[in-house]
Amino acid sequence: MASTSPPAAKPGRPRDPGADERILQAVVDELAETGIAGFRINSVTARAKVAKRTLYSRWPERDDLILAGLATLSGRPLHPPRTGSLEKDMRLLYDAVAETLDSPRWMIAARCTFELPDYPELYATFQRDCIDQPLAVVEDVLFDAQRRGELRPGVDRSVAAETFAAAMAAFSTHIARLRGVSAQGVRDRFLDLFLHGLRTDA
Repeated sequence: MASTSPPAAKPGRPRDPGADERILQAVVDELAETGIAGFRINSVTARAKVAKRTLYSRWPERDDLILAGLATLSGRPLHPPRTGSLEKDMRLLYDAVAETLDSPRWMIAARCTFELPDYPELYATFQRDCIDQPLAVVEDVLFDAQRRGELRPGVDRSVAAETFAAAMAAFSTHIARLRGVSAQGVRDRFLDLFLHGLRTDA
């Protein structure tokens, strides 16, 4: 009697190529509506039209999912332009940051930052990736300028980087917009003042 071989295993369901994008968009929509405190996995899966196992196979932890959504709001990672000129580097950095801050999506991230201190682990990662990393890039640009002799003696690079970031954030608040102020609109005037306080030829 001929032996019968077991039936071939059926291939698993193919990975949904659009699931990641739908999930992250659903996370953003959920954060925009409920903030971090009201964030619910069930609502995200319903918005994204995916099964929970699909979501958990990508982001096993709730915090990982929230951080992934916040990361899409903070724009592309900054890198030192390294043009060989402080003014050119700062203009390129300014434009990159202003592009992110002018996006309506950034307002969602700004709202969530008020809640993040209540979630220490989330806040630590958000600070590292979305606050400390851009500040470090600005400090790198200033360090390069200092080595080239473009900075006047005694400039505190850390304070300068914080000033740069804080001013840009202030230009992009809702109140600033109501007053007709935008990061893009004040670029040249701000950089003139900012660089005047740093350069040896000021």
